[in-house]
Amino acid sequence: MKICNFGKVTIALLLAGLAGPLQAQDIQDIQDIPAPEILVDSSIIDRAMSAIGEKYRESAEVQQQLTRLADSASSTFEEFKRSNDALESLLVLNAGFRKSISIQEQNIATLDESIASVEEVTRNIPMLMEKMLTAMETFIEFDYPFQLEERRQRIQFARDAIDNPDVSIAEKFRQVLVMYQNETQFGRTIETYPDTIEIDGAERDVNIVRVGRVALIYQTTDRQETRAWDNRRRAWVELPPGEYRTAIQDAIRVAAQLDAPRIIELPVLAPEIAQ
Repeated sequence: MKICNFGKVTIALLLAGLAGPLQAQDIQDIQDIPAPEILVDSSIIDRAMSAIGEKYRESAEVQQQLTRLADSASSTFEEFKRSNDALESLLVLNAGFRKSISIQEQNIATLDESIASVEEVTRNIPMLMEKMLTAMETFIEFDYPFQLEERRQRIQFARDAIDNPDVSIAEKFRQVLVMYQNETQFGRTIETYPDTIEIDGAERDVNIVRVGRVALIYQTTDRQETRAWDNRRRAWVELPPGEYRTAIQDAIRVAAQLDAPRIIELPVLAPEIAQ
């Protein structure tokens, strides 16, 4: 057994290693104690030093575990934040999808109602088109007699389309609407064209000028005769040549786009009072 002589500072350090850290005042108090000579077994010191080293190793392992846990907790928190952000985005996207689905459901309901009424509409359209054609035929016969052959051909073309089983309902109705659109345009346009008409039992070559549906006038090619259509009498009425001959010539040139548009005095019948 080895006996060593230790001072009071050494004993204080050993006690600090075994019992924990000492305050400065504690060390000062220990230093003030007279240092007795103590006989200590060296094996006890070795075991104490081993215990201190083991304690420090355990503390280091615990610190490493704490560091790993802290890193793991930080990583888990970041993953949670990413997942939470993704969840919020999905909630917003889901709300948009719900709104779109609601609108689509309303559209589907509207389409279902329209489809349910298709059969009834399909049954009524042929009757409607027939009435429209009959009304247009009557209107043309009582309208100003301009381009009668062409207008009658349009009606016949639309009627042939209606009678054709290979033509769809939509196309048949479109042909009728096109015919009505063409007739409507006549009321907003001016035109001139050559024609041959029968006057007092004799055919004459004339130039006809139409101003909307308010005036229809012709002048013979030799410019000797000028007449206007009286739709109430359903006849051509001769106009004074000295008063309207030049005006009608000017109107024909303007309608043919040979002269610039300008104000021209033409004979126009006063409108009738609607019944």
